Amino acid sequence: INAEYMGQRIQLFAMFARKIGSRVLASMLGLGGVGYMMSSFHKEKGIMRCAGEQQKNVMPEVWGRSQKCEKVKMPERLVLCWGNGNKPLAEEIAAHLGTKLANATVGKFNDGELNIQIKEQVRGKEVFIIQSVCPPVNDNLMELLLLISTAKRASAKGVTAVIPYYGYARQDRKVTSRVPISAADVAKLLETMGLDRMIAMDLHCGQIQGFFSPQVPADNLDGSTVLLEHILKTDSFFGDPTKVVVVSPDAGGVNRAKKFQEMLLTHGYHNAGLAMIIKQRKAASQIERVDLVGSVEGKDCIIIDDIIDTAGTCLLYTSPSPRDATLSRMPSSA
Repeated sequence: INAEYMGQRIQLFAMFARKIGSRVLASMLGLGGVGYMMSSFHKEKGIMRCAGEQQKNVMPEVWGRSQKCEKVKMPERLVLCWGNGNKPLAEEIAAHLGTKLANATVGKFNDGELNIQIKEQVRGKEVFIIQSVCPPVNDNLMELLLLISTAKRASAKGVTAVIPYYGYARQDRKVTSRVPISAADVAKLLETMGLDRMIAMDLHCGQIQGFFSPQVPADNLDGSTVLLEHILKTDSFFGDPTKVVVVSPDAGGVNRAKKFQEMLLTHGYHNAGLAMIIKQRKAASQIERVDLVGSVEGKDCIIIDDIIDTAGTCLLYTSPSPRDATLSRMPSSA
């Protein structure tokens, strides 16, 4: 705000007063205009100063933000529920947030039916359900659906499902005739139960987010930052930092591998390369042929994959490559 702009505003106040025919009111409005503009000026100046101080305090170690998670300030408004998919993970999340898991029963009746009860008040609260849809997939998926239904029927303000592993994610399209698109069907089941938001990590394919309607936002968190943090904190993670190659195990994961390669390039691994393996499957979990694109001979390779099921891909790639290349080491991440 400069002096010329302030002067123009003051003149507008005075002109308005003259139109209604009162000199006293004109003087009062003029003085009021000066006071208003000065207060606005000082307010904006203060905001800018605070913003500048916050910018100075920003830590350059962005990859360490997972260790600086803000604690829950009002635990009485938040409920952390859990399923049997990965209860230890839920306990660690609760401890990291400075709160505790909800008192709940997630078990089975004698005939195998699920027995679920949340034993504390959730009315008007935000409920977060932490549940991975991992083996046994169907049991864990049913637990998640019933937990969502339980929270909604108990008048929870909102229900968010935190799904570290989204089951049925690999079936995200029709690759042949007469097969389901299971990833979309799971999304519909979650919506039907009344889910308000879904948070997943490293989805098999980003398009799964589009299987949810706009009324149910879906967030896909990137876990590569945690892997990068581990690499930077581990001395001699790679034998030779100048000979590092990021490998995509299939054509569909090139973007994921390229993104991690760029992260390495910006954090000191200036010679990090990129390679890709093209594989042809005979059937699910059965690889018929592989072809290597890129140079990996004598280098430390890190495979960036989205799902490790039987680990057959990792075992196959640690054997002699299609070009008989000799690998130094090959850690894998998924």
